[in-house]
Amino acid sequence: MPPPDTAGPDTGLDDVQEIRRADPAWLTQVLGIRVEGFEEEVIGVGRGFVSTTTRLRLRTDPPGCGPAAVVLKSESANPVFQGLSRQLRAFEREVRFYRELAPPLADQLPRVHGCSDGDDDHWLLMDDLSALRPGDQVRGLSQEEVRAVLRRIARVHARYWQDPGLQERPWLPCHTFWFTGDFTEVLPAFERDYALRLGDAAMDLIRAAVARNDAIEAALRQRPWTLVHGDLRADNLLFGGPADDPVATILDWQTVTRSLAAIDVVFLIGGSEPVAERQGHVEELLDLWHRELVAAGVNGYGPLEARRDLQLAALRCLNVCLRVYGFLQDPAAPPRVALLNDTELQRHAAAALELRAQEALDALPG
Repeated sequence: MPPPDTAGPDTGLDDVQEIRRADPAWLTQVLGIRVEGFEEEVIGVGRGFVSTTTRLRLRTDPPGCGPAAVVLKSESANPVFQGLSRQLRAFEREVRFYRELAPPLADQLPRVHGCSDGDDDHWLLMDDLSALRPGDQVRGLSQEEVRAVLRRIARVHARYWQDPGLQERPWLPCHTFWFTGDFTEVLPAFERDYALRLGDAAMDLIRAAVARNDAIEAALRQRPWTLVHGDLRADNLLFGGPADDPVATILDWQTVTRSLAAIDVVFLIGGSEPVAERQGHVEELLDLWHRELVAAGVNGYGPLEARRDLQLAALRCLNVCLRVYGFLQDPAAPPRVALLNDTELQRHAAAALELRAQEALDALPG
């Protein structure tokens, strides 16, 4: 997810809490092999903000008795980002996802060798997938990459479609996204800075969506629900295979929630696919995702219903524009972060127009 502003949330943390550090004895215990030492390298700088990801190249006895390298994902050492992580219960959500919900999806996810089980020690030890190609939010995804991700996420959606077991997991929030909120107070400044860049149609839709925020939220809660990633974007994706037929791996399940499946679809194509690449392809992307749902066993959910849900999701995802606008006010933001937020904002506004989200707005009660 994008970083918070410099003020950060009210975390209640005066100082950063100690984060998990690797050592040979600990790795030996977790992996069940003798680890004599390792070389470490921090990876993913500027892409993940509520965690630190470190690649550990292992020296084992005997050599080659285990993985050549693993990745340790732990909390950020930055107190603001660590506070945000704990406010969102990000590690609890991700750890419990891998423990309780990931097993049926194991062929689509990185292998987890171990994970934390305490309230103050948050970490995951996973396979090293550095041989795969990382997605890049600023560059954006190709049409082929988007299609590969939709095939993957549709299987997740189908596996947990209206599954009552999701309602029995108190750690799994409902319709909770990092871009949820009332942005009435932000709107005037946003309009001042972006009205000329987005155009009248996009600004009219954004104003209307902010004004009807509660109605959009109520409509969202009436729709079929499933397991939703909640932050499905290029920086959370890896790709293998040839460029014209890639295979996607979805990472970073820290924002997993129970909600409308179409949120993931719109968040992906609206935030990570450049407008020029996406234009004219929305219908085929909708058709692909819906066909994959049906093929994986989702019944009674027709293409017209799926289209309307995409429009509703596009209305909800317009909040991203206003949330990341707030992040842009941070003068200390690195250039890539500022460019990422500005790019994501404009892509989501354009996607809402292309999906004709106004139709879903007009259909709201009242």
